Amino acid sequence: MFEQGNACMEQARFDDAAACYGRALALAPDFAAAHANLGSALLRRDRVGDALMCFRRALVLEPDMADAHYSIGMVFYDLDPANAKPSLRKYLQLRPDDIAARLALADVHMHLNEIDDAQLCYRQVLQANPASYGAHNGLANTLRNQARHAEAVRHYELAIRHGEHPVVAFQNLLFCMMCMAGVSAREVHEKHREFAARFEQPLLGAQLPHENTANPQRRLRIGYVSPHMRTNVVAHYIEPVLRHHDRSQFEIFCYSAGMSSDSVTAQMAALFDQWHDVHLSSDDEIAALIRSHRIDVLVDLCGHGGGNRILIFARKPAPVQISYLDYSTTTGLASMDYRITNAYCDPVGSADRYYSEKLHRLDTTFWTYNPSIRLPVGALPAQSAGYVTFGSFSLYYRITAEVLALWVRILRAVPASRLMIIGVAEGSTRKALLETLGDAGIAPERILIRNVVDYRTYHELMGEVDVGLAPFPYNGATTMMDCLWNGSPVVSMGGGESFYARMGCSILPAVGLSRLIAADAEDYVRIAADLAADLPALAGLRLSLRERLEQSPMRDFPGFTRAIEQAYRAMWQEWCSSRQAAGSSPAETHH
Repeated sequence: MFEQGNACMEQARFDDAAACYGRALALAPDFAAAHANLGSALLRRDRVGDALMCFRRALVLEPDMADAHYSIGMVFYDLDPANAKPSLRKYLQLRPDDIAARLALADVHMHLNEIDDAQLCYRQVLQANPASYGAHNGLANTLRNQARHAEAVRHYELAIRHGEHPVVAFQNLLFCMMCMAGVSAREVHEKHREFAARFEQPLLGAQLPHENTANPQRRLRIGYVSPHMRTNVVAHYIEPVLRHHDRSQFEIFCYSAGMSSDSVTAQMAALFDQWHDVHLSSDDEIAALIRSHRIDVLVDLCGHGGGNRILIFARKPAPVQISYLDYSTTTGLASMDYRITNAYCDPVGSADRYYSEKLHRLDTTFWTYNPSIRLPVGALPAQSAGYVTFGSFSLYYRITAEVLALWVRILRAVPASRLMIIGVAEGSTRKALLETLGDAGIAPERILIRNVVDYRTYHELMGEVDVGLAPFPYNGATTMMDCLWNGSPVVSMGGGESFYARMGCSILPAVGLSRLIAADAEDYVRIAADLAADLPALAGLRLSLRERLEQSPMRDFPGFTRAIEQAYRAMWQEWCSSRQAAGSSPAETHH
């Protein structure tokens, strides 16, 4: 029976294999290999819990069964990396030469922000295989997260060189470039166009004509593509728009590409007229599905970010295709028709040259702000602490050496002040940060490194900060609004030529705080020091910030949704005009 089960596994007859292993175990209940193989068969039928029980039974009978340890590790690889780690480590003790398993363990360490352990594993893989795409890409990610951008770029480039289809590594490189000092908007644009030439261009020839009815006034089908319809800032941003869409004018579809879901996913699904979970589908299959639904306007909410399906758009499944929300520059794709932005983030006359898309500028804000946590705003921390606490809540890889140098100047200008930084990985990353600041004369007790374990903790820590400091060139938007929501004004560097260097700054004028936007480094230090020098004024400002945000365009959900809808309608009308100019006549008002 056991060998018959193995034969069924080779033929992908997993139910038959499970039955065979079951009969084998009925005859020999202590047959460890049969338990393990039964687990493998059940796993192939998505019976994850039953499979885990089988693997664990096998290990009770044979504690050093390497394959059972590996199977448990890989079950938890995506579901729960913390539980994957001990199983993969045990497997590698038994089979230390398994490079694929070591790469998997490296990825687990990376997911857990155990940067030093991840780097060690990636480097061990590269010692065995210097051309490993996964190890170069993974090592580059760890280096980026330590703000060692130049080293990260070198390994991304090696990953691209060695990868058979290195889309993800190339996209990681694009994002890394946006976080680096000294990289121009032109260079970022050119690299995005290079991505398009390599990965989009081969797909353009397969684009088919669209049969959508070219009536500029009819009810439109809007499709949203995103991997983030769960507890995520993207879902929080887009939820008010979905809730306020005019269903008499628009029918709303979702193509959810996320590997994971949670309670928010169900709430989001209820806001769509049609919800399609496409995470297991290929790009070709998703594009065909979208085309079959006769989507008129297709909106990508991810760009080149993690989990994206941007190359669906290269297949042009909809007549009008838009980049919006969770990507901070051009996609580089010729098949992406528009990008939604505003005039502050992308100034008229200077920004357009850095985009492959046509820019559609909204009149006010680019975002909604829809926080899921509403903690009370407390008194100014400095009034009880006796010193001012500055704070950074951006991801650590946005904190360049140039940013740290300015923060050192602020700490020198404001005696006894503290600097809170979140998300600095333990080990060499934290040591290097403290050494850099120590060499600049900043005592370690003035640096408050905090771990964020959940979204509530993140908000609570903001309540402990008097003044926020935005990094540059990538200054962020969500952290800016979160700080304001929790009573912390934020000093930001203005004057950048790219969207990602200006997006955070665009929020401050909307709440009447343009004076917190620095013209240069000297101004940045001055603004921070002036805020710290007048605690009564700072305390008053703190208590006004949430109301300022409440009264801003970011919280006008109906008004913002109408602006988005007007953008969709204008883009659709432009497509209809182009069809009519090409000789197509408007048809009926139905699909």
